[in-house]
Amino acid sequence: YRGLAATVDCNSRYVYLDPYEGANLTVAEAARNLSCVGAEPIAVTDNLNFGSPEKPIGYWQLAESCRGISDGCKALNTPVTGGNVSLYNETLDADGNPESIYPTPVVGMVGLIADLTKVCGQGWQSSGDLIYLLGDDKTLPTLGASEYLAVLHGTIAGKPPRVDFELEQKVQTACREGIRQGWIKSAHDCAEGGLAVALAESCISGKKGAKVKLGLSSTAAVRWDNILFGEGGGRILVSVHPEYQLVWEGFLQQQLGEESDIWQNLGFVGSGSEPLRILADDQGLIEVDLGEMGDRYFNAIERRLNGQA
Repeated sequence: YRGLAATVDCNSRYVYLDPYEGANLTVAEAARNLSCVGAEPIAVTDNLNFGSPEKPIGYWQLAESCRGISDGCKALNTPVTGGNVSLYNETLDADGNPESIYPTPVVGMVGLIADLTKVCGQGWQSSGDLIYLLGDDKTLPTLGASEYLAVLHGTIAGKPPRVDFELEQKVQTACREGIRQGWIKSAHDCAEGGLAVALAESCISGKKGAKVKLGLSSTAAVRWDNILFGEGGGRILVSVHPEYQLVWEGFLQQQLGEESDIWQNLGFVGSGSEPLRILADDQGLIEVDLGEMGDRYFNAIERRLNGQA
């Protein structure tokens, strides 16, 4: 049986800081989310939410966002079939002056699933499965406009990631084919929060820990916050049963090149009693158990409403 998958995406912080790249990223992330369940992206509808287009900044944000959506859809061959527009969305600041909402061009995308028995979720499936990171172009992830800056430093600044649509196409195609062949057991895109948060979400959803080595020396002259929480790069985190390791890595070499170019084997899925461990060499960078991750994830809204961190 065939089926449809649908997703709705937009990171308004990206669009606020760079309307063109932010809209590009919205289209790319929507397609990536569909590819992570095994669906081929086929079409888009949009929902454009902006402030006043009569103001120069508002008009620029709207025009650049539309250009970004258009270019993104052309690159991924996903035509816009319709949509709606909501303008003049403003509130009053502390001094009583009109203040626009963040520009929010929401993209709704649908994808075709050729076989409903060949789909994936984001959670780990089995202890011992191998974890791979696809699309790991180390030049693209950035802390600009990131969740890390916003949450930990209270800062909305910097340039958001840029989209490499050629890389997106390669990585998404490889992910979909891996799901169709039955090699991939779980798939999850690295979006807000970067690699560390994507790993945590896969642990929470699958109720299993993981041991991951980043392939970097613990003494390397790198920004560890950028490695762990940098965003962008069209990255997808997948898990594969060990029996498919050789055929899967052979396929990746054909499609994406040699290991460490834009893909790497990171480690393996643990048991339900093991934590998420992220290491450089054998030195630990992050170790957190499932209970603590789940508590932070499932009770975050309640904490925020109660004024807690």
